[in-house]
Amino acid sequence: MESVEWDMSSTTIVRKLNDDAEQDTFPPPHLDKVKQGELLRFHAHINVEQMPQGHHLKKATIFSNVPNGGTWELICDEGTAIGGRGSAPSPIMYFSAGLALCMMSHVEMLAQLSNIQLKQVRLEQKTEFSTTLNFGGIQPEKVFGQGDRVEIHLIIESDETEEKLVEFAHCCRQACMSLQTVAKATPVTTSLYLNDKPIPFT
Repeated sequence: MESVEWDMSSTTIVRKLNDDAEQDTFPPPHLDKVKQGELLRFHAHINVEQMPQGHHLKKATIFSNVPNGGTWELICDEGTAIGGRGSAPSPIMYFSAGLALCMMSHVEMLAQLSNIQLKQVRLEQKTEFSTTLNFGGIQPEKVFGQGDRVEIHLIIESDETEEKLVEFAHCCRQACMSLQTVAKATPVTTSLYLNDKPIPFT
């Protein structure tokens, strides 16, 4: 496979790091070997820090338990309407893009595995959210957020039969880990660390 070199520097929104990242509260990433038919378990590790410039600028360091997956930095911002600068994608934009990109990866991989010939594939997605946060002094305990709807349009050009492609689309949706994360109730645990002391809460 032909290698690709990206022009990345300290001023780019996304950049690859040469050094491995680590976390204080989780063990180092490790990928267990599995036998055919067993679950292969992927972990995404994220460290988020506020940036000194403030006003919602944040830096995320991203790495995984996948060998040679690399360590990456993303810069995240918010729009000017809520006090950001609009200099980088917002958290919801990154989150929504992750769903779409993961779905497209499964389209590519499963088409190759199934020997399905696709002339062209693209994906259009709309993700809807809502919140009671109105930026007008509402009390924190009264703020509630939720995801309302994810709508994905998978646009395929192919000479394969309609029946075969419908079944293929079902397989892609079923296989996409990111999409299934939001489509099904995924357990979430949160721990608070105060002065290095873990404090679980529900």
